[in-house]
Amino acid sequence: MEKILKKNPEIVWKNIRGESVLLNAVTGKYYGLNKVECSFWEKIDGTRSLAQIAELMLEEFNVDRETLEGDLEALTKKLIENNLVLMEG
Repeated sequence: MEKILKKNPEIVWKNIRGESVLLNAVTGKYYGLNKVECSFWEKIDGTRSLAQIAELMLEEFNVDRETLEGDLEALTKKLIENNLVLMEG
């Protein structure tokens, strides 16, 4: 079974003109996401795996699968390391 991505409930976020600003309410740290990262963030709903989100994003962006999957894996790792996203399952 694939691991499911879930936003940390302590994170406050706002989409501003296609980009997102995230605030970890516990640490007080801010994080910025560009357009592609913002799209990824918005698709994290607690029911989808990384692979499922990648499939949705392949329809949205003109990029090859290998590049997208590599970028999303790196982004997911960064989000987990900063306690912005949790992986369950």
